[in-house]
Amino acid sequence: MTNEMCLASRTFIEADQIQFAEVSGDRNPMHLDAVKARRTQAGLPVAHGVHLVLWALDAAVRKDVARSPMLRLRANFKRFVALGETVALMLAKQTEANVQLHFVVAGLTVAQISLDFGSPVRTSEPILGEDVPAPATPRDLTLEEMEGLSGRLSFVSSPDTVAAMFPAASGWLGSRRVAALAATSLLVGMVCPGLHSIYGDLTVEACNEQDPQDRLGFQVVSTEPRFRLVRMAIEGGGLAGSIKTAARMPPAAQASSSELSGAVEPGEFAGSTALVVGGSRGLGEVTAKLLAAGGAQVIITYRVGSADADAVALDIRAAGGRCETLAYDTGRPAGAQLASLERAPTHAYYFATPTIFRAQSALFERARLDAFLDVYVDGFARLAEALRAARSDVSLFYPSSVYVEERPRGMIEYAMAKAAGETLCSEMNLAWAPLRVAVGRLPRLPTDQTASVIETKFPSPVACLLPFVRATQSWPRRAKKEIPQ
Repeated sequence: MTNEMCLASRTFIEADQIQFAEVSGDRNPMHLDAVKARRTQAGLPVAHGVHLVLWALDAAVRKDVARSPMLRLRANFKRFVALGETVALMLAKQTEANVQLHFVVAGLTVAQISLDFGSPVRTSEPILGEDVPAPATPRDLTLEEMEGLSGRLSFVSSPDTVAAMFPAASGWLGSRRVAALAATSLLVGMVCPGLHSIYGDLTVEACNEQDPQDRLGFQVVSTEPRFRLVRMAIEGGGLAGSIKTAARMPPAAQASSSELSGAVEPGEFAGSTALVVGGSRGLGEVTAKLLAAGGAQVIITYRVGSADADAVALDIRAAGGRCETLAYDTGRPAGAQLASLERAPTHAYYFATPTIFRAQSALFERARLDAFLDVYVDGFARLAEALRAARSDVSLFYPSSVYVEERPRGMIEYAMAKAAGETLCSEMNLAWAPLRVAVGRLPRLPTDQTASVIETKFPSPVACLLPFVRATQSWPRRAKKEIPQ
């Protein structure tokens, strides 16, 4: 059989995450915390990969696809499955000896499972090591600390408890093997690599085990620093095999205010009140710190990350700068949200952004374009109009992107929205003078959304941003200074 057939479909929601986290013990914030997840490569909470596997096995048994005993399971995770996305489980191939399942989101295969059938032929050899209790918070290990790591990780839940969540799969595979699969999520997400982990590949065989205890033995057999890959051998619960996982780069850390103090002249931006939308992290954070180092009164906004905004404000104040925070949602009317400000901003910087990178098979998706337009065009227009009502000569900075011209694969909607934003800014400069908007096409710079598994060299954000900050601050006091293009 080669024609794909849909066995089931599902849209994972927050309640699903919480339930699987309770059963498996994998409470990695990339699955449960929307604020922390936005600082990962995913950009938003994603489903546990092993949850997908167990759901698929449950569906395959119910559809009478998996009947014979399982000899071997291989799972490969290619892309994240975000909460709210609908994933289809497709039967890609079926023979008497093998079944292949694909997980499809928006036309793209995001994960695959291959099942080989047959009776267990090997007896597992227990992996030696100290007993490891399930941690309450994910470990944050370096690659050096992972080398040679081993132990016997206790299951968080009894096999019967896990079986209640996946009854069909447990009836076919056995509750201990299902619980052992769930424990691999605990191992990767909480123990090794832990906090900054990405589950890559799983290969296990059913075996006759000698250890009757509910635990998963593991041993790191190799690490590859260049690609930050970690390979582990695992054994327990009637399974033995290996896991390949990645230790992703931690969230991008921007320079502190004290480190940036020498980049600008003291008092260079004195007398200005600068609103930095999206100033709680990334390029907005760098801009806020540069402005404060130059003597500006800074107001940084956040939509959900109040703790991040408070940390940036505290850093600025510790270096002698002035900064306050403001909750602000670009999707709502701007005037009411800015009403609490004691002084009308003289300058504003617009670093609001939704999740940028999202895999898709279609050349163009209207819904994705609408999401970008709502932020990059409508949201900016609402802000500029509200600021102009309070001060007619307000100066704004609109960060565009080199992607407007380069248009990398899968970024067409982003490029279109940024191009539309540039057109809007040009019209504002013509129709709303003395209001002024400086537009800068920024290269790819180090932020949460540009992070990858391997370490990447980026241009200096300070070197890229500072000319635009100075040009924006020059208006209206030094209006004839050229705006860089």
